[in-house]
Amino acid sequence: FHTVMDLISDQHAESRFVGAVLAVCSVVSVLLSLWCIHIDHVINNDGIEYIRTAERLADSDWAGAIAVYKWPFYPLLMLLVSKIAGVSYLVSGYILNTLFFTGAVVLFVLTVRGDSKRLTVLAAFVALTHPAFNEYRAFIIRDAGYLMSFLVAIYFLGHYRVSGGVYHRLGVILALLVASLFRIE
Repeated sequence: FHTVMDLISDQHAESRFVGAVLAVCSVVSVLLSLWCIHIDHVINNDGIEYIRTAERLADSDWAGAIAVYKWPFYPLLMLLVSKIAGVSYLVSGYILNTLFFTGAVVLFVLTVRGDSKRLTVLAAFVALTHPAFNEYRAFIIRDAGYLMSFLVAIYFLGHYRVSGGVYHRLGVILALLVASLFRIE
């Protein structure tokens, strides 16, 4: 009981504590993704289009790929993961989304956590239970990559606001550019 009270106290969240929370968040996020993928056997419509686009890209049919889907960044990532990991385009989409959703959870905690243990644990709880993160874990969608990239930009913007620095400013710009590769609209 004493340990639970320490987790929700307003004590300073030292880096070791934050690292442990982020590690737990990462493991739970991956497990949530695996569970959601396991219980939902239907491939979403966008996922089918991304797979078809990746197939055309694999055949070097850029015109055909653009005809299927006009923004080929995410299908290109699926193709790369498929080639590197030796898995199907479907599995590569699931791998990417699992990584992106896990990255979004971690970045949410890092951005929101403040300096207290309580806020760090609360941010982790919100990120792991929020419907926006969990409702689409079984989908193959580019939104997860967009969300993670956008949260990277917010994270760097927070650091830029506190300490300035050209690296934080560049981090914001680069992260927003990557986010736009997922969702230009």
